[in-house]
Amino acid sequence: MSESVGVLGASGYVGSAVVSTLETEAYDVYPAAGSSHETYPTVDLRDREAIRSFVDDVGCVVNTAGLVGVNACEADPEAAFEINAIGATNVAWACARRGVPLVHLSSVATIGDPERQPITAEHPRDPTTTYGRTKLIGDRAVRTATDGRTPSITYCLTNPYGTPPDRAVAGNSVVDFFLERAIAGESLPVHRPGIQERDLIHVTDAAAAVVAAVDAVIDPDASPDARQYVLGSGDAYSILEVAGLVAAACHETIGSSPDVELRERPTPDQPVIRRFDIDTRELEATLGVEPTTTLEGWVDEELRHRLDERERGRNAAHSR
Repeated sequence: MSESVGVLGASGYVGSAVVSTLETEAYDVYPAAGSSHETYPTVDLRDREAIRSFVDDVGCVVNTAGLVGVNACEADPEAAFEINAIGATNVAWACARRGVPLVHLSSVATIGDPERQPITAEHPRDPTTTYGRTKLIGDRAVRTATDGRTPSITYCLTNPYGTPPDRAVAGNSVVDFFLERAIAGESLPVHRPGIQERDLIHVTDAAAAVVAAVDAVIDPDASPDARQYVLGSGDAYSILEVAGLVAAACHETIGSSPDVELRERPTPDQPVIRRFDIDTRELEATLGVEPTTTLEGWVDEELRHRLDERERGRNAAHSR
């Protein structure tokens, strides 16, 4: 594979997994970080000239960059708008201008509280957070700028968890959070009522889906359409179910389970999404994307891995 692919946000959680997977597939990868990095060059999405220069040097762009997370965006809404909305617009416009295919990573936060189930890319958009609103502006800019000019695919990503292949960037999902607390012997806090659901997809499966999108947009026969998909595993879990999986894995592995502690919600005004079923059939049919990692299997394997790492660290400390 000789096609050159530029990855924006390459030092981030999903971005690092995308870089690793693209390299495994023998793509010529040009990673760029959104802020200072010891290895990658810095390309700020707000710098139009830097974006143009970056796009000019590659055959395809993957944009995984952004200000991620509800809390981070609420804390600095101006930065969220500049990066998620204007930054994504800069990337899309530069790609359209040069005819460079684009794969853009967005979020299901753009959907808000789903009106119906299962959720597809055609679902009405009514985001309830600054994160969702700014990402939606970026999504619409990608469609407007690229449609009819260069192929683009936008993924509305659900909730990634786990660790990238190089394990350089730790996951901060509820699953990873519960595992860390369980290993530390701490309780697993669940915000009431605990039945709110999340579709959870392993970060390596998300990265594999991005590579499938790259394959599709660089195809010489690809039409210059702007396509959009919801990217997830198709398996939704309540927060209580996730806590139960981690507790059960601990009991099987070390013979004891952490307590599950119900707490009041920090944002009681936000809606509780009691169901979150996504339809993965179109993505599987058109791009061949089918996640392979199960949450239950990963929790068991990752718990053992982290316990082994902790034991090796203790042994190394004792041997000094």
